[in-house]
Amino acid sequence: MINKKSELKTLMKFGIPWTFFLLIFSIFLGDYLNPLRSLERKWSDFKFVAPAFAGIADSLGLALEADSKISIVAIDEFSTQKYGWPFKRRYYAPLLANLEKYKVKVVGFDVLFFDKDRDNPENDAALISALKKYARTINLLTIENLEIKKPIKGIMENSLYMAQPHADTHMDSDGHIRRMNPFYPPYFLDSPDKQKVLLYKDLEKLGAKKRDGAESSGIPLLGLAAYAVYSDLPLDVLSSEWMDKTLRLKFRVPKDRYKHRGRKEFEGKEDGLYYSPFRHISAADIIEDKLSPEEKEALKDGIVLIGATATAAFDHYPNPFSPLTPGVEFHATLIDNLMKGDYLRPVSLWFRFSLLISAVWLPIILQPRKIKTITWSVIAAAFFIGALSVLSLKKNWDMDFMPYFVGLLVSYMYVMAYKSIVEGREKKWIKNTFSQYLSPKVVEIITQDPSKLVLGGERRDMTVFYMDIAGFTTMSERLSPEDLTKKLNYYLSELTEIVHKHDGVVDKYIGDCIMAFWNAPLDQQKHRTLACKTAIDCIKKVEELNKTVSENERISVRVGINSGPMVVGNMGSNTRFAYTVLGDNVNLASRLEGANKFFHSKIMVSRDVYEEAKDEIYARFLGSIRVVGKALPVDVYEPAGLLSEGKESLPLYAEYEKGIKYFYNKDYEKAGKCFKAAIEADPKDGPSAFYLELCGRIIRGEESFDGVFNLTSK
Repeated sequence: MINKKSELKTLMKFGIPWTFFLLIFSIFLGDYLNPLRSLERKWSDFKFVAPAFAGIADSLGLALEADSKISIVAIDEFSTQKYGWPFKRRYYAPLLANLEKYKVKVVGFDVLFFDKDRDNPENDAALISALKKYARTINLLTIENLEIKKPIKGIMENSLYMAQPHADTHMDSDGHIRRMNPFYPPYFLDSPDKQKVLLYKDLEKLGAKKRDGAESSGIPLLGLAAYAVYSDLPLDVLSSEWMDKTLRLKFRVPKDRYKHRGRKEFEGKEDGLYYSPFRHISAADIIEDKLSPEEKEALKDGIVLIGATATAAFDHYPNPFSPLTPGVEFHATLIDNLMKGDYLRPVSLWFRFSLLISAVWLPIILQPRKIKTITWSVIAAAFFIGALSVLSLKKNWDMDFMPYFVGLLVSYMYVMAYKSIVEGREKKWIKNTFSQYLSPKVVEIITQDPSKLVLGGERRDMTVFYMDIAGFTTMSERLSPEDLTKKLNYYLSELTEIVHKHDGVVDKYIGDCIMAFWNAPLDQQKHRTLACKTAIDCIKKVEELNKTVSENERISVRVGINSGPMVVGNMGSNTRFAYTVLGDNVNLASRLEGANKFFHSKIMVSRDVYEEAKDEIYARFLGSIRVVGKALPVDVYEPAGLLSEGKESLPLYAEYEKGIKYFYNKDYEKAGKCFKAAIEADPKDGPSAFYLELCGRIIRGEESFDGVFNLTSK
């Protein structure tokens, strides 16, 4: 048998290094060196998209809509068709004037004003004049080649805050933006003496306004600056929380929306359809003051980000829902995450560690189970981890999936490969060990599921069967050793086949005796009945075989069957052992086989066997006997056939049953007559002849009977 401890040690040699490997690459090496990161990014997008497309986002609480107070003023195709492209700076004056009229709280420009309009300087003047009138605007500067690039003169001086548009500082290798730095790191530039320099001090020199200690901050991202103004939070407060951190975005589910709802020419039409989580309002609609009541309500006390969305006129990045998303929407997503406080947090290191250990070791722990059990368990575990990863979004946790899935999958594949090798050897061992004395059907069951085989000593309720070929000793005196062996093997083969037919286990051959048992190594229902059916079929087979040989070569068999608690398992030495059964009930079965000679019966079973088998087997009562070595008597019966075959109606058994009743009522005269009638029905019936002779001896006073037969020999 395969050593289970050795198996576990071998699996641990794989499990421990594999766990350590995954810990290194999925936890301690971080994003950049993690070879699973590209898979994890795809999963990250999937867990946003799948619930929405499956229509279950609402039921899972994952279909958060963007805040209605965040609006994007879109320089779209409609606006560029009316006002041209590039969008002239003078048009921002009426745009800002109307936003002021709509009582917008803060306006952020996702538009760069770096170069002067040399052809029409009045455009620049109009923009700066509008900024002077509207005190709550945020404009952009950029950092290029470690240098700060400022906008045209007058922009910084008339902006509430200067921000930077670099939402892509944490762009992933697949071009997606899933994380953002709310602040551009304030010390990315080094002074000549390599000391860290706070960039906002440099911005002061460029004319940037400082407000509430803002000079101590790094450069805010456009979205964070807009959130600061909207929430009335000073930048230095926000910088203390976000200066050196990244924020993991929780994307909003987009939906179909329509622009131009305030224009009569679009009334009742579906023109202006767009797909976004945020409300887009065409810049032309605001300039011309053609907004719907709903749009005006959204703008009141709200946040506006102005950016280009016209085809080929904007920077775009993929997000989980679209391959082309205007960059301004990422700033809007940042604002929304900050407003709701539902940006994603990484799960704790201990949770990741524990889940990874569980994923790697689950298939290893389940290795003794059937392949089907392991497979479904692994599938269930993968589904559970995946569902947990998706549902973690509801609690604002960013839980990975791929490290655990890969750990689970590789461990599963290793265990499957290992089982195919080890269990191949185990199955070969089982077949070699058990095929000699188990039926092919039972061997196949154990081969498919070796866990059903319990080796070593085990106490079980079992049935033991002893069958001896009577007369074979006499036959051996007339036959040569070769012929005797050939004939014995022939009879034993025929009778063994019957044992296997009824799923019995051939324990051993003791000369011309077959010992078999039921209910081990597999559990069997009605194993006592199976043993009785085996005995009946063996008697039939012997009668059938005797018809094919001469009278002096005919044989008969005696069968003893008993049941009860016994010990079964591999017994023997370390080098030679046998799967066998031991116990007092085993010895009684052997005694019952020999006791057939006393009653001249063919099969003898104990009451325990009879009580179960009587629902299917017709048996007659032989008597109560006390065998050698046993103090208590045992009621014994002789199975005669199946109830379904109607043998109980034959005259022999009808007369015998009447005779037994008279005999034990001590009416020996009537009993003798019944037994005599039974013999007339079947002159070869041994038990009837036994009782007829006993009745005569008792009537003649030659013998007395106290109700129990004491057998003096085995």
